[in-house]
Amino acid sequence: MKSKINSTILGLIIGILVPILSILLVYAVKFQADMSLKAFIDSMLVHRIYIKVVALGVYFGNIVFFFLFIKTDLLKAARGVLLATILYSLAIMIFRFGM
Repeated sequence: MKSKINSTILGLIIGILVPILSILLVYAVKFQADMSLKAFIDSMLVHRIYIKVVALGVYFGNIVFFFLFIKTDLLKAARGVLLATILYSLAIMIFRFGM
């Protein structure tokens, strides 16, 4: 069972999905009573904080799974999470600094 979980592809998929799910979790816990999901996204775009919100989702969301995979000796899965974090970081730099 450990070999099925310990794959770079699975770590990459988890690393891509966790930041999205963490942003949706913040919306569900904090803002769902006040505004719709569309209004939440629009307010992030209007206030120009979407890059910062995505960055927080990436770094705080992926760090949990990265260290969890390291602790349980699933190093290939940790490598996939790290790869997803690097890809997100490159995208954040492109959007933030206009490279």
